[in-house]
Amino acid sequence: MTQPEPKGSGWNVEPNVNRVVCAIDSNMVHALAVLCCSLTHTAKKPFHLTVGFLEGTLTENEREYLGNVFSALRVSADFLNLANDDRFITQGHISPTTFAKFLLSDAIPQQHVWIDADTVALDGWDCIFDEIRSATKDQKLVVARRGKPGNTPSKSDPFSLPFNAGVLGWPEGERIDWQAPLAAMDVLETQEQHLFNVLYANDAKWVSEKFNTLTYRVDLLDRNNLPHIVHYAGAHKPWHLPRRLQEHCLTYDCPWALWFQAENDFMDFARRNGLLAVTEQYQSLAMGSGRIRWGRDNSGYQLLRLLQALGPLAQPVIRILSIGRRWIPRGTHPVH
Repeated sequence: MTQPEPKGSGWNVEPNVNRVVCAIDSNMVHALAVLCCSLTHTAKKPFHLTVGFLEGTLTENEREYLGNVFSALRVSADFLNLANDDRFITQGHISPTTFAKFLLSDAIPQQHVWIDADTVALDGWDCIFDEIRSATKDQKLVVARRGKPGNTPSKSDPFSLPFNAGVLGWPEGERIDWQAPLAAMDVLETQEQHLFNVLYANDAKWVSEKFNTLTYRVDLLDRNNLPHIVHYAGAHKPWHLPRRLQEHCLTYDCPWALWFQAENDFMDFARRNGLLAVTEQYQSLAMGSGRIRWGRDNSGYQLLRLLQALGPLAQPVIRILSIGRRWIPRGTHPVH
């Protein structure tokens, strides 16, 4: 059962106000602040933000800091405390918070867009509200197709699923029951991704991949045709990279460059609004977040933790690794 925060104002959002919904835990405070700044700077009109969190995963101090950020950005916002559930499991780098999108879609029957916090917004992102408003009664969810159409879902390969659940456009109306299917579902990799595809793939409105562009789909950016929302899915995130090394991404113009540009904009904003000192603390905590795991999918995160540990020696190590970049998986940051 969801439990609204006493000071929450989200239930009084005007019908004509665009509503953005997300959920985070303590590891994603800095990422959400950067995302919210990018949303604000590129939105065509004001929006309301609802931030959900599972009980005990976001402290009062973290909510107070984010509230100060939202206030400085002049973003109307509320927090929604959500009851945890034993079925919400940790899977690799994916925390139980990812299941909060089911709880929030039930709690908010009005139209809204869910956006994962490991994203950055660019011009045109809020055009998705036009797509949500024009959805038919039979179209229960607005999603961006992943890659080429016609992918065949595979239980062993989450990347084969038709859509990624990082950006979800919810038309107004009753949601499909998810609790019974989740209880009956085998434990799979990226459990909530599979469940969303099972429940909604046949009743979805499909929109451009530009509304949820996964970074593994992009190498160099086309500055004349940028995505609307870039999604940094996977275990290793831009904020895990020591900032002294971000120039490698900015020079190469990879998708991570967009996140660093958004973060730099936010840090400038924090400086102007007296929030820089505490923001730098959350930036540092974000860089150290995550946990080292073994396997190919976690090799990028292992590299970033190594670069953190090396300190000033990281620069020459990157130059040495770059000699063999042909044998390094494409998109490995910051060794391009």
